[in-house]
Amino acid sequence: MASLERPRVEYRTPEDLVRDVRKGIVRIPQFQRNFKWEAPDIVKLFDSLMQGYPIGNLLLWQRPAAAEHIHIGPLSIDAPAVDTALWVVDGQQRITSLVGALTSASSAMDPRFRIHLDLDSGQFHTAGIRQAPPATWVPVDILLDTATLLSWMRTNSDWLSQAQLDSADRAAKALREYQIPTYVVVADDEAVLHEIFTRINTTGKRLTKSEVFQALNSDVRGDDLSTLSGMGRTTQGLGFGALDDRIVLRCVLAYQGGDIFREDFSAEFGSQEDRNETFRDVVHAIREAVRFLQSEVEIPHVKLLPYSHAIPLLVRFVRLHGRPEGRAATLLRRWVWRGAVAGTRARGVSVPAVRSQMSALDRPDAVIAATEMLRQVQQFPDFRPELDRMHFSHAMAKLVVLGMLSADPRDPSTGNPLDLPHLLEAGSPLRPLFSSTADPLSATAAARVVAPAGSPRALRNAICAAPADLAASHLVDPESQDLLASFAEHEFLERRSRLLAEAIVEHTERMAEWNARDGRSLSNILRPSA
Repeated sequence: MASLERPRVEYRTPEDLVRDVRKGIVRIPQFQRNFKWEAPDIVKLFDSLMQGYPIGNLLLWQRPAAAEHIHIGPLSIDAPAVDTALWVVDGQQRITSLVGALTSASSAMDPRFRIHLDLDSGQFHTAGIRQAPPATWVPVDILLDTATLLSWMRTNSDWLSQAQLDSADRAAKALREYQIPTYVVVADDEAVLHEIFTRINTTGKRLTKSEVFQALNSDVRGDDLSTLSGMGRTTQGLGFGALDDRIVLRCVLAYQGGDIFREDFSAEFGSQEDRNETFRDVVHAIREAVRFLQSEVEIPHVKLLPYSHAIPLLVRFVRLHGRPEGRAATLLRRWVWRGAVAGTRARGVSVPAVRSQMSALDRPDAVIAATEMLRQVQQFPDFRPELDRMHFSHAMAKLVVLGMLSADPRDPSTGNPLDLPHLLEAGSPLRPLFSSTADPLSATAAARVVAPAGSPRALRNAICAAPADLAASHLVDPESQDLLASFAEHEFLERRSRLLAEAIVEHTERMAEWNARDGRSLSNILRPSA
């Protein structure tokens, strides 16, 4: 075991962390797990800062870092090369929460980072993207900077009471002066980091098996096919986005055969060479599965895949039967779409159901295997979309967006094709047509279009002025254009709700083919055997 150098002890304020992250000094290694904290976790963190409660130590590893584009929470940073960068070993969730909220509480698209202080109660809350927070709620990014806070106070001086001013002052002081104990390890041997990571790998939420696997089989950058992260990034070149470590690990386990939810994977490979060769084969199978999803299933990006289990099961299919083609491809396309709709009815896909479908893949023939998988999925030909499902954590929201994409939307301002992967990598591709309105339909997809970022007014004007074919690509017909141009907001939203629902149902029916004959095709049955 590598010897551990005694770390130096420092103290950092939240303001120090924000500065170092923005400068590209603080980096998060690729083997670290994704950001998993939810809104209540972040609210509790800020309350602890306010109360002066301990929030735990940070553990950082000092070593060089190359220039790269990095993401930490809602922040995107073009980080320069740094000789003494600080790589996060323990504290990722806390650092991401603090920095994300303290830089983007007023503007983040992820509601978890939209942390506000209620000046009347002294409590912290999160504000939804569509929620107009009360005037007495101040975003925490305003509290961090003295000049910004003073400007906000002057702007709102006509209604702020002395008690509210005092509350803002106390919170700002607490956030700016809180001291976080930080241990910095300076060592060249990467084994030191792995040893520390192994000893301190549970902060708030237990690491999953994919995270442990990744930690024990990666370097800091994780930029090759020997790591789960490196394997997951190979689908970016296809425009599908990167797969997270959990999906990739399940693809590895599916490729190997057996239960993809199994916990004991320590003996999966006989040697390092065996592992590397398997990983290369798995990457090939993943890419074949993704190409099938994009071309045949018409799911262009992983963020629009209703349920992620489809990828490891398709990887297993590819290993046993090759890339889906012909009748098998048709049946698997129905399987993905019918399974997505069934999942929205059941509010998810059960582990036993996935295991059963996995077993079906062992049939000796591709068509028979696909038929058996499809047979296990319940049909719901009465499917109706729920347009108020807007967050991509819901499979229904993805089905809604896929239905909108079936009209091939183009940039409302230029008429050019959309760069969908870019829009999805930046967050939700849905842009509101109205800034604020009391109409309940304004909180649904009827009030949104798939488009590059722009002000609601600019998008409305572009849709109103667009040629009929361009407006139709956003499921806006001439009558809807007239309603929008004449400020008949409710009538426009009602009409577009109907147009959206019809398009989404039609697209889902085309892909799921509820009433089609499953199993072998008639021509295949009648074809005489050799």
